[in-house]
Amino acid sequence: MDKSARKRIGILGLAGFGTNVGWGFNKIFTAVLLEARGAAVPLIGAVLGIQGLFGIILNPVAGFVSDRLETRFGRRRPFLFIAFPGAALALMLLYFAQSLTIALSATIAFYFFQQLSQAPYQAMMPDVCEENDYGEASGILNVLWMLGTLVSFLVVPLVWQFMGHFAAFLIGSVVLLTTGLTTAIRSHEKPRIADFRLHPDVRLLASWEFLKYLVAQVLWWLGFEAIGSFFTPYMLHVLHGTLIDSALSMSIFSVTAVVVSLWFGRLYQRYDARVLLGAVLGLFVIVSLSGLMVHTVLQAFVMLAFAGVAWGGIQVVSYPLAVDTLREDLMHRTGLSSDKAAAATSELHGSVYGAVNLVQAGGLMTAAPVVGEVIARSGGHYQSMFVVSAVSLLFSLGLVAKMRRISSPLVKPSHSV
Repeated sequence: MDKSARKRIGILGLAGFGTNVGWGFNKIFTAVLLEARGAAVPLIGAVLGIQGLFGIILNPVAGFVSDRLETRFGRRRPFLFIAFPGAALALMLLYFAQSLTIALSATIAFYFFQQLSQAPYQAMMPDVCEENDYGEASGILNVLWMLGTLVSFLVVPLVWQFMGHFAAFLIGSVVLLTTGLTTAIRSHEKPRIADFRLHPDVRLLASWEFLKYLVAQVLWWLGFEAIGSFFTPYMLHVLHGTLIDSALSMSIFSVTAVVVSLWFGRLYQRYDARVLLGAVLGLFVIVSLSGLMVHTVLQAFVMLAFAGVAWGGIQVVSYPLAVDTLREDLMHRTGLSSDKAAAATSELHGSVYGAVNLVQAGGLMTAAPVVGEVIARSGGHYQSMFVVSAVSLLFSLGLVAKMRRISSPLVKPSHSV
């Protein structure tokens, strides 16, 4: 990847950085603020669950629409122009809301705008780089996205503590607004492909290979969230640690994921993506099972460091693999040449990532209820979450092993953006 391509990917990654800062705000502050405005715990839980509901509805719809949208700003960028200012405004409204009704409305609006841009935004990556650069581009993007998570978990709470609540919310809103608009203004999409653009055939997504990929993703997100949902209670009640220990564990996890992202991005260009994905899923299985032998906070830190390596690899490899899986399957099913299959796939990127985010939301929404029930039936043994995680990841690994090998990426002439 040349310097100009890295610059384009860096600009694209800014919006993801801002998005993750926004989601970090949600995890840290939303429940606390709603409770301060008088919301009962069941109501807070119901409102927080709307995030997943919007993810299931808006991601496939927005992705599908973005494949067919024709504007002077392109197909994907209009979603960014609307969603990021909307999310930034909703975040500030949440801070200033004095009544519970306004606070609830602001929270729901925040979820709506955050989810609205997800699939169209992710579909922009193939529009700003060539296919042979997908792996490295995914690595760069994941570095920026994980850095956004780190900022939300480390920097923002410090601002909240030492500079005040208003300063924290102002920084969060400004980051959301500036990163989103920078990406929307400075990113450009590939020129229209006349043969495909007006009538992208969503039926091409009816692919057994793509379905295997989607089901595998549901399972690895379930495996991830099986630990994530109950890690803080596990830290407090089993390891007798503190909330700070839990936050530090998540930070260690994020740091190791950042460190390996660029490396896995380069490996994607050189090796069978199926093997790479299988290797990191296997590592995550081992990490999950090792949780059964963790007895101290220090051991948990080490476990989370290796989990970050595995999760960073999964995220980097799986992002470009979504479109590459569909492109490869089209070549086998229809007999299209590699360049025509790539062109047909490029007109469905919004729908592809809409489906990807749909199943991700499904995995996230399923994990907590399933693991909560398992923990309850095991007599309150939080370690059972590691068993659920390992089993889910093993099934995911089995599906990945059955996927078709992805051929080497195409090398195309650079396009002007």
